[in-house]
Amino acid sequence: MYELIYIGLCLLVGFLAIGRRGGFLLYAFLAVVLTPPGALLLLILLTAPRKKAVKA
Repeated sequence: MYELIYIGLCLLVGFLAIGRRGGFLLYAFLAVVLTPPGALLLLILLTAPRKKAVKA
């Protein structure tokens, strides 16, 4: 049961990283390696959302 919660939290961190530098796979992998709170902290501190291109 705890394994499913852990994997779910890792996937949640990955989904939160969509649209940021690194993306889903990097942060989901970091969540598995560092634990989900550690990867979430890195996500918040080190990356900013990608800026959308301005149409002229």
